[in-house]
Amino acid sequence: MNENVVIIDCSNIYSYISICRLSEKSFHQLLSLLYEVQDKDLTWSFLSKVGGDLTSYCLNWELLHYLLQSSAQTFTVNVRKNSFLQESIARLLPFLDRIVFKRPCPSFVLTAIREIYRAGAGPIIPSLLRSLDHVISLTCREMDSVDCAALLFTLKHSDRVKLDLLWTSIPAGEIDSILFMLDKVSQLSVDRNLLLRLVHCCAASEAQQGAAVSLLRTVQHRLDLSCSSCVDLDQRDTLRLTGDDCRAVSIILRRSSRDTHLILQDCEVEDGGLDLLFPVLDRVRLRASKAVLLQLLSLVPVNSERDRVRRAVSLCRALDGELDLSHTTLDQRVCGALASMLYSSEELTELDLSHCQLTDQLLLTLSSHLHKVQVLDLSHNNITDASTGALLQLVSTNPSIDTVRLFRNNIVDTTSFKKDKKFEIW
Repeated sequence: MNENVVIIDCSNIYSYISICRLSEKSFHQLLSLLYEVQDKDLTWSFLSKVGGDLTSYCLNWELLHYLLQSSAQTFTVNVRKNSFLQESIARLLPFLDRIVFKRPCPSFVLTAIREIYRAGAGPIIPSLLRSLDHVISLTCREMDSVDCAALLFTLKHSDRVKLDLLWTSIPAGEIDSILFMLDKVSQLSVDRNLLLRLVHCCAASEAQQGAAVSLLRTVQHRLDLSCSSCVDLDQRDTLRLTGDDCRAVSIILRRSSRDTHLILQDCEVEDGGLDLLFPVLDRVRLRASKAVLLQLLSLVPVNSERDRVRRAVSLCRALDGELDLSHTTLDQRVCGALASMLYSSEELTELDLSHCQLTDQLLLTLSSHLHKVQVLDLSHNNITDASTGALLQLVSTNPSIDTVRLFRNNIVDTTSFKKDKKFEIW
């Protein structure tokens, strides 16, 4: 039997339904026929075959309404293949407990929560969330006060829902209200600009600081101020963080009961702002741009030895004992700051100084403290044979050192290095 031909003779439709894999065209023809003949047995046979999964097919309201009335089965429909669904939200409300929406676009979700809010139909919100797989995605929406009211109404009647507000514009006066509803949210997705607004809102008063715990929980204890959530990843715009920004971040991190990932890649930060972050670095796992790392390093040396040690230890811990300064230009000032940190802390185990224009003189500034590092990368620098003796002594007298990489330097005589497997120079 040709699958593109629909047999109108009802006596043959039972066997047709039971033996054929229907193309989309034949499927739609069969649906139309079922709607036309309104035969309960035929409809039951059809629904038994497809199992309620209608995601591959285009429908219309009349067909879907007929199927919903003909069976207590749950149906799965593809929102993007069926634009009528958004236009029929009001008519769909009584059936939300038996519909699962696949690929719902943000405009559909916003229309649905606005309609429910307009109808004051709070009790059906759990059904809506089940049909959306407990995800409220409002990405790239420019929300007004009514949209925000609808979102708050939805959150009020929900529990442990995922909320996606990436690249979403929210009126300034609505941020506070959303912040205080985060106890209803299990996971929050936001771009760095909205995240920073939420952070500032948390830090604004003692009362609002209590919401910091919910904010940190919903963003998975991850304050990501990098470009990782940009719409166009080719446009790596730099975010300039002020002292006020860093103060707000510091305030909410003090409320954290566990380590928080603070990501400052693609950021520029005022020195005064970084000073404000040092007191909370002991509860942070830090990823930062090389420029910010150099700034932090330069701020370690202070007049108070106690504060210098505290800063050095906190910074090393925040970096998980790994400092990568590769492809930065090191001068005497930076090397002095690095030496100060090495002197004040035992926490740094891996140090990457490759491609740093490091000379014998600069290496000498560091050499008396490098014994604390287990993996040291000095590749692609300007180190010469003049440093051979110091490097050999460093390794021979410090068994804790595992690896020293010296690729592509100005060392002519490599014989001594090749005798010790801890050196990588070939």
